[in-house]
This record gives sequence, C-alpha cells and structure tokens, in this order.
Amino acid sequence: MSQLQQLQELMRTLRLSETANHLPELIREAEKKDLSFTQFLFEMATYEQSRRDEKQLEKRFKWATFPFHSTVDGYDLKEQKSLSSKKLNQLRDLTWLEQLYNIIFLGPPGVGNYRKF
Repeated sequence: MSQLQQLQELMRTLRLSETANHLPELIREAEKKDLSFTQFLFEMATYEQSRRDEKQLEKRFKWATFPFHSTVDGYDLKEQKSLSSKKLNQLRDLTWLEQLYNIIFLGPPGVGNYRKF
C-alpha cells in the first residue's frame, strides 16, 4: 500500500472522507501553485468543510421534500415586469431575512416558474 493510500485511509478513519477521496487532486493543485504546508492544509480543510456544507444542504432539501428547487438566480425577470433587476439584487442581499419577511415569487401561468433548477 502506497503512502498516499495509507494517508487516504487515515483520513477516512478521521472522518475526512471527502478530502480523502479528492486528495490526489488537492496535492496536484498544491504542487502546481507551490503552496506552503500551511496554505495546503488550509485549502484541504476548506475543501472538506465546503463539501460537508454542500452535503448537508442536499440532505436538508431531500428531507424537506420540496416539489422543486429553484434559486433567485434562475428567476426570469422578463416574465415578471413588476420586478426590477435592482429589486432582485436587493433580495439576493438577504436583508429581508433579518426583517422577518416572507418572499413569494409568482409568475403568470405557463412561463415555466414551476421548474427544477
């Protein structure tokens, strides 16, 4: 067993499975960029955390059993004349969350707003 494989097994034992699976690519990137050990470890930890966050988000969407998943980025402004791009960008800032507002995006029938992104 190579040292890389041993390291990947050790990472899996430490529950760093996402990094273990992606380790060869992370090492190649670090070598290409001439990263210091600290920078490499930071990138490795950042990768693990971002993958965990993504998986957690996927799991929550699955648990929520939403009929579809849509994002603000996928909203077609051409179909909703009453919403300006400025207003949409303000919604992206998420300040409405702090004010405890609910947001509902509506569109006329047949424009495809009921789709999965």
